[in-house]
Amino acid sequence: MSGLHLLRIPVQVPPLLKFAAESGITQEDETLGYTLHAWFAALFGTHAPRPFRYFDRRNEVLAYAHADAAILLEQAQTYASPLAWAALDVDGVASKTMPETWQAGRRLRIEALVCPVARQDNVEKDVFLRTLDRLGDDAPGRAEVYRDWFTVQWNDVLRFGHVEILGMTARTRLLRRSRRGGNRLRVVERPQVLIGADAAIGDGQGFARLLARGIGRHRAFGFGMVSLSPPR
Repeated sequence: MSGLHLLRIPVQVPPLLKFAAESGITQEDETLGYTLHAWFAALFGTHAPRPFRYFDRRNEVLAYAHADAAILLEQAQTYASPLAWAALDVDGVASKTMPETWQAGRRLRIEALVCPVARQDNVEKDVFLRTLDRLGDDAPGRAEVYRDWFTVQWNDVLRFGHVEILGMTARTRLLRRSRRGGNRLRVVERPQVLIGADAAIGDGQGFARLLARGIGRHRAFGFGMVSLSPPR
């Protein structure tokens, strides 16, 4: 497996929406998560980056992939349709190689946009609502449930200090393919939470693995990408 690369992919939104419409994505895609997922597949094939996060104010994606910018652009220029290619700001695509090893004890600041849900009996549900089902009036608050869920996802790979909710939407409308009814697109409502945390690495190999994998579910649709910054 090649090393991990952090990618910057600028998006030209009007051509992207034209690509979506021509690809049969006619419902409103509130987060652009499904649209970007389909676009990356059309551009980059098996090299499509995930996890990723879309920054709408900057019209750009940050993502992790096991291929660098040169490989992705060569793939897209060779195989992508003109419609998919037109939505890509080619000159702005950039990448850097991430460290291969992470030292235990290293302190850092992390941030991730996550979808805190869990599956039970093949049904996906907000982890806060599952906590309410289990504990009723004794359930902790929504923010506390989401903070606890986030730390558990790391399986002791990180030792957490301060964990904070930076933004939270209890019900965000997402597009997904339904496995029933002819694999049609459907709208589902899921929580969307932006979490920041101060942490120290406990397991360097485990941290590298989760950084590449992402946190939580819907990682191929704009959730779970972890960004790093120096400790505060």
